[in-house]
Amino acid sequence: MPRCDFCGKMYDTHKGITFVLKDGKILHFCSSKCRKNNKLGRKPEKVNWIRKEKKSKKEEKEELLQEAREEAEEEKIAKEIEEKAEKAATASESENTKEKEQKKE
Repeated sequence: MPRCDFCGKMYDTHKGITFVLKDGKILHFCSSKCRKNNKLGRKPEKVNWIRKEKKSKKEEKEELLQEAREEAEEEKIAKEIEEKAEKAATASESENTKEKEQKKE
């Protein structure tokens, strides 16, 4: 999925406009509105309809869920590492005590 060169929105390839310049540079636009604004030389940072564009609630929920999944996965990995370290420490302690007991005998 290409990203619009004017507003930065992702869009389906078959719905947008692909514009090829004489020098071979390819510009992708999600709509004729973006293409016309680019042709007029407007800057996306100064155009109100781009700045005011907010994420929908569904997109926000999806992002929050994705972040929660990543955090849970990181915590799971950290717990596994701690458990392995504890097992290794207890195993080495038990080996040390066995060696000490054998030396005493």
